[in-house]
Amino acid sequence: MDSKFCHKAWSNGFGTVKFPLLADFHPKGQVAQAYGLWLDNAGISDRATVLVKKDGTVAWAESVGPAGYRDPQDLLGKAKELGD
Repeated sequence: MDSKFCHKAWSNGFGTVKFPLLADFHPKGQVAQAYGLWLDNAGISDRATVLVKKDGTVAWAESVGPAGYRDPQDLLGKAKELGD
């Protein structure tokens, strides 16, 4: 649920990411709810990454829990591995 500004800063850390990033910032959690990642009792989204193909199908997803850690280099590698 990071904002587009957080995603831009994250992307710039790699010298610019060449694929679109979705910011589920407002309306708060709408996409997280659609993917079953919204934690209603906590009012937050689970910490997850969902890579979606151009045709709209989910290519890969991983949830690490609200306090979990994701390695940005691993995520970028996964995106490159999956390609289009």
